[in-house]
Amino acid sequence: MKLIAEEGAPRLDRFLADRFPEIPRARWDAHVRTGEIKVNGVAVTKGGVKLRPGDLIETELPAVAPPAAHLEPEAIDLPTLFEDNQLWIVNKPTGMVVHPGPGHQGGTVVNALLHRLKTPVVVEVAEDDEPGEDTEELSSGWPGLVHRLDRYTTGCLCLAKTAEAQRAIQDQFKARTVEKRYLAIVRHSPKLPQLGSLLIDEPIARHKRDRLRMVVAAGGRSAQTRIRVLARTTSAALVECELLTGRTHQIRVHLGHLRAPLMGDPLYGGPGRWKDVDGQALLLPHPALHAWKLSVDHPLTGLRIDAEAPIPDAFRALAVSLGLPGF
Repeated sequence: MKLIAEEGAPRLDRFLADRFPEIPRARWDAHVRTGEIKVNGVAVTKGGVKLRPGDLIETELPAVAPPAAHLEPEAIDLPTLFEDNQLWIVNKPTGMVVHPGPGHQGGTVVNALLHRLKTPVVVEVAEDDEPGEDTEELSSGWPGLVHRLDRYTTGCLCLAKTAEAQRAIQDQFKARTVEKRYLAIVRHSPKLPQLGSLLIDEPIARHKRDRLRMVVAAGGRSAQTRIRVLARTTSAALVECELLTGRTHQIRVHLGHLRAPLMGDPLYGGPGRWKDVDGQALLLPHPALHAWKLSVDHPLTGLRIDAEAPIPDAFRALAVSLGLPGF
């Protein structure tokens, strides 16, 4: 594979990590040290080599060998919104990750599902498959998962009990027939409609330098979110968000792009400290986002299943403290 460095190209290791965000930077570092990369025909062994415009980089993509993860069933009680022998739709609590990952080897939604099915499983895990992201973009074969919620996002999460049901629901996500509506408490912004709807149609890509963040960027993956302002004050707004696509951090990125970030979301500019209607200081420990409603077609009967997760007390209390309706 041949690449040409452009104007303003960084050092070699950053250039490769930016060009191929799906490959961990540590993997590129190891690839460079073995002399597998040539710059202008000369093998290099240090990632800090400064590139100049027009430099020719020759390399093969490094192999990424995913580690095996042994998943054990765990008796974790999750509120059920719908269940039969094909699907289990749960109301995910805040603080719980969806599947194991670094720092979270157990106590996840997947462990709870396996207990439901009485089945231990070994899966191949992609190194960049983070457990804490709102997304449909799953890079590993996690049993039962068809989408994810961030660790601190509460609400509707759909799980499949059979491989056939998993494929069927994944196909619905790809066809955009699944309806997903979230409630968000955001910082007030003049870019929000006064009351009513707005379609945000902005592509999303991973930030070139901060690998934890996604950004609106030309050339990114298409992403559409329809928002509806339900109520607003001079400092905050209650917004319903309908995901028409399912990109990583999509709601957080799109709202941040409108300068209306989620309350408690420091990654995208949301204030962690605010004041209520009485001027008392509030501390928001996590983004104020709730997966409120989810609608899918049953994989066998084709009947529409409409699930609704009750609004958490903490979310309701925050809304009221900011002068917004608590439903």
